[in-house]
Formats: sequence, C-alpha cells, structure tokens
Amino acid sequence: MFKKLAFFLFACAAGSSYAVSSSETLAQTECRQQCLYDRFECVDQEPRPSNCFAEYSRCIDRCRAIGQ
Repeated sequence: MFKKLAFFLFACAAGSSYAVSSSETLAQTECRQQCLYDRFECVDQEPRPSNCFAEYSRCIDRCRAIGQ
C-alpha cells in the first residue's frame, strides 16, 4: 500500500513538471494523473477487478486525444 502511494505521489510530481508549456499539455497531464489515481483505486479494491489496467489504457488514450 505504501509503495503504491509513494509511486502515485512520484507520478504526480513527475507529471506536473511537464505541464509548463501550454494549457493543452496541462490538460493532458491532469487527465493522466486522474487516470493513474483511478487505477490505484481500482487495484486497491477487494476483490480486485480484472479490468483495471485495460480501463487505465483506455483512459490514457482519451488523454492523448486532448488537443488533437
């Protein structure tokens, strides 16, 4: 649990460092952070749903579409 939390905080910090160039980049970064947060919530459920990573991939794909 603590490893997951530490990774989440690291990912948030790393993701936010890239959000300097434009509003589209900021929107994509926030979207990806939300995807990561949702994935951690999904993985922490008992019993763990089998579609956590597939849903995460779909979410990231939606984030990539921002600004195109």
